[in-house]
Amino acid sequence: MSALNPDDVLLLIRCPSCGQRFKVADDLRGRTVECGGCEHRFRINDEVIVRGKKFYPGERKNAKINRFQRVPLAMGPEVAGFAEMRYAEAPDPSAFEPIAPQRVIAGILGVTGMVVMALLLIFGTRRGGTLDGMTTDNRLLMAGFSGLLGFVLLVYANPRARRKAGGFGLLMGAGLLALPFFFTDGSVPLPDSSLGSPPVPQQAAQASAESMALDELRNLIGTAPLAAEIERLAREDATKHAVGLWLRGLREENRFLVRDYMLRVTDADPQSHYYSRGRGDFLMVVTGITQSLDEMAKIASALGSLEKIYEEISVLEIRVNNSSFVGASIEKLTDKGHPAFYDLNMKELDCIDLERVARAVQRLADAEPKIYRTDITRKLITLLGARGVTFKGDLCRALAVWSEHPGPAGDVALQEVKTLIARKAEVPQEMISLIVKEKNPAVAPVLDELWFRNPTHWETLYGDLGASAEVTLIRRFPKIDGMLRQSAVRLLGRVGGKDSLPLLEAAAPGADAELRVLLQKATASIRKRLQP
Repeated sequence: MSALNPDDVLLLIRCPSCGQRFKVADDLRGRTVECGGCEHRFRINDEVIVRGKKFYPGERKNAKINRFQRVPLAMGPEVAGFAEMRYAEAPDPSAFEPIAPQRVIAGILGVTGMVVMALLLIFGTRRGGTLDGMTTDNRLLMAGFSGLLGFVLLVYANPRARRKAGGFGLLMGAGLLALPFFFTDGSVPLPDSSLGSPPVPQQAAQASAESMALDELRNLIGTAPLAAEIERLAREDATKHAVGLWLRGLREENRFLVRDYMLRVTDADPQSHYYSRGRGDFLMVVTGITQSLDEMAKIASALGSLEKIYEEISVLEIRVNNSSFVGASIEKLTDKGHPAFYDLNMKELDCIDLERVARAVQRLADAEPKIYRTDITRKLITLLGARGVTFKGDLCRALAVWSEHPGPAGDVALQEVKTLIARKAEVPQEMISLIVKEKNPAVAPVLDELWFRNPTHWETLYGDLGASAEVTLIRRFPKIDGMLRQSAVRLLGRVGGKDSLPLLEAAAPGADAELRVLLQKATASIRKRLQP
């Protein structure tokens, strides 16, 4: 018989006070002991000895017990007439041992890798995606490698079910190899161009585009979003359409400048969106416009050189000149004594970045108009009438310095003033000052309306208008009182003539002391001017 376990000869007792269990030697039976937990003294007898529940072979059923070998407890003498008992071979310990952690990690990595590759082959093949421009052969090579690696990892991770794991791995690998045949978008190689490469000559680009089939061109540019937008506008609004700008070599940091410029100049829908085509190429869908393709070509020429117009698919190919987005040296731009000051600031007026344009306008407004006066004036007038320009007060201040011949600048400024009044927006004082400086008589009713709303702010400019303001003041005088009447009296004293004298003399009776003094000064000033 096998050796007895030393614990089998010990008594299991329970403290009657705290319930703590202990094992003691059998020779302590009937003696008094002290509990190590609560220090209670008690005698070891049948009341404190814990008896285990007896059970017989076959009562407890546990499948795990069958894993262990059954061996005889004793080797008794051979008995005649009895057959020798045979026992089963000892089972392999790997059959019931837990799986090693490295195998679990290998299985997770195998399945995850194949799932990630499947998602990449499905969603990364779109235009502008990760696999855009990768051929089908290369995609199959990626799928095959991922499938093989996943198959090996799954077989290694399942030592008890290698066949099932291998079959599952083969099934997933076959699915990966089938994906490149169903998701074929972007499988055409992209042209070999980079951000820093020099622009392709226009003749070579045109020859290459003409030799390219139309379907290949659509696939290369990825015109599906443009076609969908054109179709949507055709259904909803027949007066507007969409145009695609294929911007070649556009740097990431200049994308928003280009977008803001196109939205500002074309009044396009803000939903106009970029689609990356890899290697610095972008397709910008400019939607909700009314300009023709030729007009859009003139507008987009500010971004770089026009390579090709694809009328069949409504796309303009533009080779972007990224150097135009970089300003000149700030020392040269601010030094009025530098020979390149006027030349560089005039070029800044053509920039699509409005912040650079605004700074150039402020510098020119404080400079003496020595050279390029006609060219700079023309550019300033164009900016004054442009949409989206928020620094029109500075533009009018610069035009007041640079405008040589009165007329064009005042007409554009007057039109802008009427637009601002119609929108109930604030009118810059510099804008009215420019119109008054150019002696445009049509500003009198507009200035009279502004003066009526805020006489303190506009009184000086109203008086600078001269004799043309007398008519509107005489028409307004009988209907006003208080501060407005006092301001009108002061203005008539500055610009009034013989038609104002009867009006001022009739207002004297019943006037308060302050107004009476103003009336006397205005009457004396008019009579002094009328003297020969």
